[in-house]
Amino acid sequence: EKILLSQGRNLGEFNLPSPNNPLINNPDRALDAFFFPHNLNDDEMDETIDVSVFDRAQLNQEQQIFFNLIRASVLDPSVRNKLFYISGDGGTGKTFLLNYVIYKLREIRQKVLATASTGIAATNFYAGGMTFHSAFRFGKDVEPGVLPSIPLESYFGRRIIEANVIVIDEITMLNKTVFENVDILCRTLIPQFQDNPFAGKTVIISGDWKQSLPVVRESSAPGAQVAASVQSSDLYRMFEKHRLLQNMRVIPAEIQFKDWLYSIGTGQVGDSVMIPLAMRVNSRQELYTFVFNTGFDAPVNELLKRLILSPTNRIVDLINDEIIDIIDSPEHVYLSRDNPTSENPFAYNLADYDVAQLNRLTPIGMPAHNIKLKVGAIIVLLQNLNTQKGLCNGTRMIVRRLHQDLIEAETVSGSSDRGIRIGICRVRNNYKDLRPDQVSFERFQFPVRVAFCMTITKAQGQTCERLGIDISDEPFAHGQTYTAFSRCRSGENIRVFAPGKKPDNNGNISMRNVVARGIRFD
Repeated sequence: EKILLSQGRNLGEFNLPSPNNPLINNPDRALDAFFFPHNLNDDEMDETIDVSVFDRAQLNQEQQIFFNLIRASVLDPSVRNKLFYISGDGGTGKTFLLNYVIYKLREIRQKVLATASTGIAATNFYAGGMTFHSAFRFGKDVEPGVLPSIPLESYFGRRIIEANVIVIDEITMLNKTVFENVDILCRTLIPQFQDNPFAGKTVIISGDWKQSLPVVRESSAPGAQVAASVQSSDLYRMFEKHRLLQNMRVIPAEIQFKDWLYSIGTGQVGDSVMIPLAMRVNSRQELYTFVFNTGFDAPVNELLKRLILSPTNRIVDLINDEIIDIIDSPEHVYLSRDNPTSENPFAYNLADYDVAQLNRLTPIGMPAHNIKLKVGAIIVLLQNLNTQKGLCNGTRMIVRRLHQDLIEAETVSGSSDRGIRIGICRVRNNYKDLRPDQVSFERFQFPVRVAFCMTITKAQGQTCERLGIDISDEPFAHGQTYTAFSRCRSGENIRVFAPGKKPDNNGNISMRNVVARGIRFD
């Protein structure tokens, strides 16, 4: 019921009995519960939200200046600028500052719509975070000026209209088209403020331009990614830029590592970076041993802090298959049910009608037709199941039991490191290629894939304590090298496997570093 309510629906619409929930049939209270989740009592919440950290917090000078600007933009009618961009490298407290701003504004009854371009980033909000596309009701394919149909008096319409502040994290991965469409959507829903950007709301965007840029269909060229990024939008130029510089970490080795990362991300090291001998391994087996040195039966909070990355799905699939074979437990194979959904009766593409052909396809973001799993395997969700519970596209978990129509898995709840168990069922996964006469189909399958290893792009937003990087295929897109290394806070806990690379006299090898021309590191 709570999941349906967060989407503006309830069990009664599906002829199912509803629990005794005071939020049902009370849209005002439902919206209040959305905007002020820490005001709910324990009966209306899944667990108590610990907000004492914000009450005890002491901001540094940079953080306090930014908070004061945001507070004034919301409360002082004379303040004209309401658009802010905040950035900061790891250790500067950017995520904490965003949560502090959200909490303090909610404390004075200001309504904040906290969103992020990825599900993983949305779980970093202390409460009430959601994905950008879900908040504004956009689908996967967005065209300039084409808006979702949102009635003014609907739950979704009121949620946007009543929000005083919009927060968008991981802005660098967001396509400028959907960003500009949200501006149009706000002005459309609130016509009395249609002359103001985002209808006069305070908007905070944050991100790191050294990381990956938007994925562009059929192109990974840095130029195409820059053109598709929010930085290429006229709206972005209106935002007041702020960068946190004071590093809160005090360990010299970590600060030195962050400085090295900065030189990679900004391109100061050039189009290649030297990987020292101490960071190298000579085989994949050595890489597996380093990353998973505690074994595959370690506690969930230990195992999920270990990750291998590679730029391409080809190597990712190879590594996951090899590690699955290492695990000593029975293998379960889950096959999907695929059905063509083409609306073109004259389509001659065989894949539109031949199910065997569909079985061979695995478009980006779709689960495979054939999923091989074992108890103890690490998997990743490919859909948002419950963002406020941390169950979103990108959440990693460990398989605990396997049934014919159910996967029991365990993941970690927020910062508590407490394991939580969930059941995953098969769901409908839809794919539609918008090009003429191309395939469209539905796949009924578990929305997961094996995730001992992930692509660098998919791992944006992940953090780990032991990291392996396989560059059998070199990085090919902006920010991949920086994104890979920055998943771990210490260089001592990273190892790189680079087959075919010839080391120099000191044992160092070079790794490709792609930094797009034209991107600004505001």
